[in-house]
Amino acid sequence: NADILEVFSVAEFFADIFLSWFPFYYIGKCAFLVWCMAPTASNGSVLIYTRIIRPFFLRNEAKIDDAVKNLKDKASEAADKFKDEAKKATANLMFEEKKSS
Repeated sequence: NADILEVFSVAEFFADIFLSWFPFYYIGKCAFLVWCMAPTASNGSVLIYTRIIRPFFLRNEAKIDDAVKNLKDKASEAADKFKDEAKKATANLMFEEKKSS
């Protein structure tokens, strides 16, 4: 699954600074990636998704939906506020131009 590799890439970006000091870190990292991409039906990415990620999302679906709705509402409010400010700025600019002519 590409999702597992994407999560790994993000985690790796931050963890590499600390973990690279451990002996055999790069060998373990390569083994983990090979396991995740193995051409079998039960490779690492499938197991991680079915045993960890999917159950987590199913347990927390309502919370996730609420968080997404709240973010959507806040983004909509911010967009409306920005639109109102842009209208005011445009009106002020047009008024100032008329006034100076």
